[in-house]
Amino acid sequence: MVRYTHPEMFYVFIPLTLVMIWYALQGKKLRSHLEHIGIPSVKKFLLNRVKHSRIKLRSRLLILGIVLIVLASTGPQIGMKLTELTRQGVDIFILMDTSTSMDAVDVKPSRMEKAKYELGRLLNQLEGDRVGLIAFAGSSHLHCPLTEDYAAVRLFLNSMNTHLISTQGTDLAASIQLALDHIEEEKDKYKVLVLVSDGEDHQGEAIQLADKAKEMGIIIHTLGVGTPEGGPVPMYDEKGNRGGFKKDRNGHVITTTLNEMVLSEISQKTGGIYLRIENQVNAILPLLNEIESMEKREFKSHIFSQYEDRYQIFLLLGLFLIIVEFILPTRTIEEMKWEGRFTKT
Repeated sequence: MVRYTHPEMFYVFIPLTLVMIWYALQGKKLRSHLEHIGIPSVKKFLLNRVKHSRIKLRSRLLILGIVLIVLASTGPQIGMKLTELTRQGVDIFILMDTSTSMDAVDVKPSRMEKAKYELGRLLNQLEGDRVGLIAFAGSSHLHCPLTEDYAAVRLFLNSMNTHLISTQGTDLAASIQLALDHIEEEKDKYKVLVLVSDGEDHQGEAIQLADKAKEMGIIIHTLGVGTPEGGPVPMYDEKGNRGGFKKDRNGHVITTTLNEMVLSEISQKTGGIYLRIENQVNAILPLLNEIESMEKREFKSHIFSQYEDRYQIFLLLGLFLIIVEFILPTRTIEEMKWEGRFTKT
């Protein structure tokens, strides 16, 4: 299979073809004039010292050489070659809270949408790192396994919402445990967990698991989405239309607040950082700096195939033909001998 890096150069063949046609017509006209130059004896006297076959050969060599050079300019790539690719980075598990409290609107447009926006900016800055997604509410599920395909991760991230997991609640411990279960022990120091939540831990076991992560040398960064003042949780109908706000049994609007104490303690125990995500810009920047400063490991080399450039063959052949055309004589040996005698005298 052949492909070209600069296929637009094929357009050069259009004027080249027109020049060749014009050249052929002029040659035909010249040969016609030579046929009528005189009687056979006169033509033999005038033209017997020139090899017409050499002239034709030189013309063809020149044309073919130009064609090959133009073909080389298109950048033909023929065949395949194996190339070894290595990359350096860390494995990042993003633990995303999908409980209904993430619909609260104390952060615009909502806690969930703000978190997805900031995590999207995180993905835009990563290079060589593998990323996985875990969704959790009352239970936890692996939403996207570790991969370096950031487009796929972004697709899974954008699909997250508070209806993803039917079991409601906020079990931080279950998400951390699921992430730890997917970590290879011999590579622990290159693992990072990014816990994104409003901190409403309904089970209360996350701190103990943070101690376990610390023993394994795993860093947990926490992102608290929301405000300490909190905000109401909107209600939506089956068609996705927003109605009122979630209320308690007494008819009062429920206000969900950001629990920074739990998230901050988790990050401190494991040597991570805690960030509050509100309506500010560049909220994710400190986390980016932390990940960039981490020790990177070299992932398993990937072998991939790619096209190999072959333009050199056409270029060298074209130059060779032009050089041959330049040095190829068109006069007979007798003519060159006669010129030599004439020069000596």
